[in-house]
Amino acid sequence: MLGESYIKCGRHTAGLKALEHVLELDPANWMALYHMADIHSQLGEFDKAIEAYEHILTITGDDQVGVTAALASAELAQGQQAAAGGFRERSRRAFHAALGLAHKVLLAGGHRPWAWKVVGDAAFELAAHEARVEDAQESSEALRPILEHLINDDGDRRSTVEGLGHAANMLQSSVDLSHTAKSAIFAYAYRAHLLKNEPRVIDSALYDLATSLHAFAIKSEGAEKTAGTKAAISAIRLALERDAGDERLWNALGVLCEGAGAQLAQHAFVVSLELYQKVRIVLMVEKQLIVRTRSYGLTLDTYTSNLMIVNWRINVS
Repeated sequence: MLGESYIKCGRHTAGLKALEHVLELDPANWMALYHMADIHSQLGEFDKAIEAYEHILTITGDDQVGVTAALASAELAQGQQAAAGGFRERSRRAFHAALGLAHKVLLAGGHRPWAWKVVGDAAFELAAHEARVEDAQESSEALRPILEHLINDDGDRRSTVEGLGHAANMLQSSVDLSHTAKSAIFAYAYRAHLLKNEPRVIDSALYDLATSLHAFAIKSEGAEKTAGTKAAISAIRLALERDAGDERLWNALGVLCEGAGAQLAQHAFVVSLELYQKVRIVLMVEKQLIVRTRSYGLTLDTYTSNLMIVNWRINVS
């Protein structure tokens, strides 16, 4: 498809025109509509993307899980965009819509880690802007069926967070201003459990969990504040055990430990800076090598071997 080729080349305007022509010839071609929605999402035009995805679901009878997932992502992105612009109610509607769509994906049995990521992100964003119990109660209505799904799916309670318990406890207690934040924590915790054997993405899952715990601890007091901070530090330490070379994780550990231990926080920040400087050096040298390769007509093998030598020298220094 010509429109798809334009998209891959980054020519969004040309891609849209080509896809519009396809729809003129075949209005029922929902794949063309899907690619148009994808372009609108890339351009930050989430309202148009949402409209296109919803139209696809109307055409296909609401049985395309991938389209439902894409619609959930668009709603989440629109909520974040609206929140950044100060449109509070619009952002809340979008986040609630994202929660409902992610729940649909979960019920369909696919994309589980991805869906729990959307649930965590939407709940995290909602919690950041909730100042009234009424807001938390409204969000709890959208979150309740999702939490029930988590409880049924997590029979062994692997998403339990030390000091905060399990999602099952939330359904037995009254809703307060911490309800949405805790929902985000348990969604992230369950996602981390699902991805525990996926080395490429587990660090990101643990980072999200630690971030939500830290945000919760900042707004909490007493035992919950302590529990949130300890659990956040544990999540980052677990991620560092898997990848000690990620400067972002060391920086996060430094932030988390500022109130718990100044010496450990200082050490974490120093390691983070050292790793960051190494990354910068590698990128700068890599850029110079690319220029030299092009200028002197060197082969790709020569470029690769030179870059490996640079990396080795930095690691042993």
